[in-house]
Amino acid sequence: MPSGSAVSRRQFIATSGWGAFGVFLALESRAAELPPPRFVLQWGKNGTAAGEFSANVGIAVGKNDEIYTCEFRNRRVQRFTPEGKFLGMFAVQPHPGGIAVDANGNVYVGHWNDNKVAAYSSTGKLLRDWGRKGTGDGEFQLPGSVALGPDRLLYVPDQGNSRVQKFTTDGKFVDKWGNHGKGPGQFGGNQAPGGRFAGPQFVAFDSVGNVYATDADLKRVQKFTSDGKFLAHWGSGGSEPGGFGPPPLQKNGKPAPVGGPIGICVDGQNRVWVSATNSRVQQFANDGKYLRAIGGLGVNPGQFHVPHALAIDSRGFLYVADTMNARVQKFDVAVSS
Repeated sequence: MPSGSAVSRRQFIATSGWGAFGVFLALESRAAELPPPRFVLQWGKNGTAAGEFSANVGIAVGKNDEIYTCEFRNRRVQRFTPEGKFLGMFAVQPHPGGIAVDANGNVYVGHWNDNKVAAYSSTGKLLRDWGRKGTGDGEFQLPGSVALGPDRLLYVPDQGNSRVQKFTTDGKFVDKWGNHGKGPGQFGGNQAPGGRFAGPQFVAFDSVGNVYATDADLKRVQKFTSDGKFLAHWGSGGSEPGGFGPPPLQKNGKPAPVGGPIGICVDGQNRVWVSATNSRVQQFANDGKYLRAIGGLGVNPGQFHVPHALAIDSRGFLYVADTMNARVQKFDVAVSS
């Protein structure tokens, strides 16, 4: 059942990921910063029963603001009301990651290790899948997520191939952009070509169709037109406001080889929300100016443990797939006057 209480506006953000770094930023000390979003509710815990999660990587909003989640380990899609009430679930093929839902209730899933994208009906019937391992048009290396654009095309961050591919919802290849490197419009240049931690990870869209893509390896968000023309990028590996570091700690206490931005969504005011492995969710103007943040490593309301996908519903509420805490958190992101 959903639980939790409002988070105080006097909130501190820990710049940490899979381990505690003990570095905190006092939000109220930044006079120009917007007030932090208000925590509304949370639901879920680790497990396999209805309403429980294991590696809930994907999240999307469907008709009537119903919330869809996708779990890598449990290999399923679950559906909830905006208040977190369980509505149903169905099994999907192995290694699911990001998820998108169209106006008819059809569900699209990126199957990461299987190098394909699959479409399911609202009841879970497999409608079609496409893709195989490779570098050609319509082929993939680790497509970890999917997103439906305002042009009704399906955008697939082809992570290992360091590019974005576009398809019709029937699986017909339309376009692609991006390649391996460190320059503007490139992704994952610190990783070997085809590496599992190369970018892009997730994509999202603003009201005019511009595309925003996360690149964890290069610690940045990149902005493109819908046909892939590079417009801008921002981010760093630092712990300052707007930074996507430091990298998370591994179980051996050493920094992970890769850490940075993961999930992304754009709200109704064209403000960009980005999750990162430092267990923060940060908000930016669409030109990359830092606005505010939520988070810090922890299990309390308003804290995260390696959050992944983000989604905004029609009423402007933000949903966070708090992956390693096996829950969903909901926030009111309206700015008080």
